[in-house]
Amino acid sequence: MNESNKPSQTRGWDTYWKGTDDKDSYASGGESHPAITLFWNESLRQILEPLTNPRILDIATGSGAVIEYLFNYAKDAEPDVTCVDISEAAIDSVRRTYPAVVGIVADAVSVPLESRRYELVTSQFGIEYAGLDAVDEAARLVAPGGALAVLMHIRPGLIFDECRAALDAVRRLQKSEFIERSLEFFEAGFAAVQGADRAPYEQAGLNLNPAIEEVQSILSETGDGVAGGRIARLFSDVGRFHKRIQFYEPKEVIEWLRTMHREFTEYEARMASMCSAAIDRETFHDIERRLQKHGLSIVQGEPLLADNSALPVAWALRAARGN
Repeated sequence: MNESNKPSQTRGWDTYWKGTDDKDSYASGGESHPAITLFWNESLRQILEPLTNPRILDIATGSGAVIEYLFNYAKDAEPDVTCVDISEAAIDSVRRTYPAVVGIVADAVSVPLESRRYELVTSQFGIEYAGLDAVDEAARLVAPGGALAVLMHIRPGLIFDECRAALDAVRRLQKSEFIERSLEFFEAGFAAVQGADRAPYEQAGLNLNPAIEEVQSILSETGDGVAGGRIARLFSDVGRFHKRIQFYEPKEVIEWLRTMHREFTEYEARMASMCSAAIDRETFHDIERRLQKHGLSIVQGEPLLADNSALPVAWALRAARGN
């Protein structure tokens, strides 16, 4: 698919999976809370131990967090694993790490695979983005005697609260037009360094001041770690570039600011998507009923609790199909 023709949300996830090293949110699948690790270790042991060479499908695979668990469980063996994600960049990244894995770029509501083929179907913080129809699709793919094991965003919950705080902070940043005002400021500043009239530079500085104050307020109220530290890094870098403006290449700084504008827009969309994807209790029970209509019995359906927190990490769901 041509990049310009992709939905903005897909482009945002493509950008994310192409190389981010941020681990600000368990929602990304890139990090594992101890409760998540325990869930997968126990689930894989109980489901896979009785099976020989099971076929496994991971839906909305993202960074491949579940696949990492699978390969760690298999130790020296290479399990028969297929992964599906709407992001081509995610699939490419997983296959670079695990060449034996079959990767398919597809929507979770329309997986181009044979029904009732997989002894284990998994998903971690992914299937819920595609809506309830993706639950029906996942159930379709579970083989007789097979199982479904899924972690989903929970509302309210630790991850949901983190994402909501990040979304609120980034929306305030965007509304302040800090990046746009910084762009105008540096364009005028570089011109002044090269001998142009300083008046536009000084006016751009005045225009930037309210946005600076708003960013300072955001960081004061939420802490530097909000949004994975992205806002704090942006603010610090703008200040650093300004202090030594005469030593920087104008084109590089201007392009960096334009890239920041694009990346924050995409990050905002991801956080909004995460928040809207989070499942409340009523919807979770609806998911359980859907699975039962497809012939699966619920083995585990509950909030995944974290130590020393009143808020859960995720919905933990396991279901099985009879032989």
